[in-house]
Amino acid sequence: MKSRSLIYNANILTQDRRLAVDSMAIERGRIVAVGDNLRGVGPFAGFDRIDLRRRTVVPGFVDAHTHFYYYALSLGRIDLHGVDSLDECLRLIRGFCRGLGPDDWVVGEGYRPDLFAGRVEPDRRQLDRVVGRRPAFIFSHDQHSAWVSTRALELAGLTRRTPDPAGGVIERDPDGSPRGLLREIPGYDPVFRLIPAPSRPLLDRLYGRALAQAYRRGVTGVHSFDGPAGFAWFIERAARGALGLRINYYAPAPGLPELRAAGTRYGAGDDFLRVAGIKIFADGSLGSRTALCYQPYRDDRRNRGVEVTPPGKIASLARAAARLGLPCAIHAIGDRAVANVLDALAAAPPLRPPARHRIEHLQLVRRRDLPRLKKLNIVASVQPQQTVSDIEMVRAAWGGRAKDAYIFRALLDLGIDLAFGSDVPIEPLDPLAGIAAAVRRAHGPGEAFPDSGPAGKRARRGAGRDVFHPEQRITAAEALFAFTAGPAIAAGQAECRGRLLPGYPADFVILERESP
Repeated sequence: MKSRSLIYNANILTQDRRLAVDSMAIERGRIVAVGDNLRGVGPFAGFDRIDLRRRTVVPGFVDAHTHFYYYALSLGRIDLHGVDSLDECLRLIRGFCRGLGPDDWVVGEGYRPDLFAGRVEPDRRQLDRVVGRRPAFIFSHDQHSAWVSTRALELAGLTRRTPDPAGGVIERDPDGSPRGLLREIPGYDPVFRLIPAPSRPLLDRLYGRALAQAYRRGVTGVHSFDGPAGFAWFIERAARGALGLRINYYAPAPGLPELRAAGTRYGAGDDFLRVAGIKIFADGSLGSRTALCYQPYRDDRRNRGVEVTPPGKIASLARAAARLGLPCAIHAIGDRAVANVLDALAAAPPLRPPARHRIEHLQLVRRRDLPRLKKLNIVASVQPQQTVSDIEMVRAAWGGRAKDAYIFRALLDLGIDLAFGSDVPIEPLDPLAGIAAAVRRAHGPGEAFPDSGPAGKRARRGAGRDVFHPEQRITAAEALFAFTAGPAIAAGQAECRGRLLPGYPADFVILERESP
């Protein structure tokens, strides 16, 4: 596109109330005018003209919850997403090892026990048979458990005498020795931090692949929940003018002292890389049965989940972050974890607008807690694709409580702001699939699935439609707002991002057809 362009004969959905126009003028990457019939307006006579033949234009999609740096790394690792048997996982891992040296790390992700017959959990001995004496670390689909080899446990110094860390679990054999399954960050981090960083040329290639996928899906910005290595990489790419996306970064809570020492405050950065808050974990995940719940899991009656960070500690972190003007993005999946977060934030000092606290995932929530969400002005940062991929798991784990899971309609009806994301690489980076999931809430014909790979093939084999609580469906227009203006609201950028209006960046997507 030239430095001065006029798009006309289009259906431009500005996301400003219900304003739709047919023309948009752009100069040096900024929108200078939107309206109807601008082609005949004098000030735009010298602009390069582009006839879109009534195609629909929307703001560039923003994924409000990604691990984008880790997603780039994952493109060079074993991908087990959607693989529906443990034997097939082992076969794929064995094949991956053929290209490695005898001491190289085997790293991957995506194994999902709820897809295996009998929901069998793997162990280190099975992994050892295919990786040999190599250290291996394989994330589960939800990234809240890790399947590791005996050599990896040895390198990390984890033995039968190692106690479970606070907020984490080391699964054990009957003799007390580690079984090869580590739960939550405190449990798996001793192994995870030993994985060697990729070379810079390799990382450049992988990041380029991740960017290409984002562009194919119309993604122009992300909210990133990566660690310090990811932030350092973003800074380096930004310095080279090669970041390629507008990134709002949420730092892990343990990094608060470094942010304070550097004098970093809310909104620090530029048009492409900006510090937007800190990330805290209140609990674990549904897939690993570590989401913190009031009632036991239906398929594990002795288990109510894991409290990763107690409410008092969350409140303390929120107070410390508030001194820098930083809001908190708090991972909470189980209903007790959500209530704990609300208790903690009620005790924290108020933020100066436009900063907003967020709850990430918010998968199971008691209806009595919804008014507190609204009163505390909390953004619901949710991932609609998980509504579809987790249908069977939610029913198995939560039974009748499933009616209180992924309640997007109830949240919107109370005036609670939604920001949609994918949690990539846990779900595909694909906003249109996310919109379809929020609108349809269904397996079966008409659902958007990955283009290829085991997950897509498995989904397409299913017969009929399985709709998950259709009363919680939202409209396509509401879902589009949650992937455009919603993330801007969540990051305190509603006045400069997420809409197609004069003064805003010209980040936009041209759709081939109306969707979904």
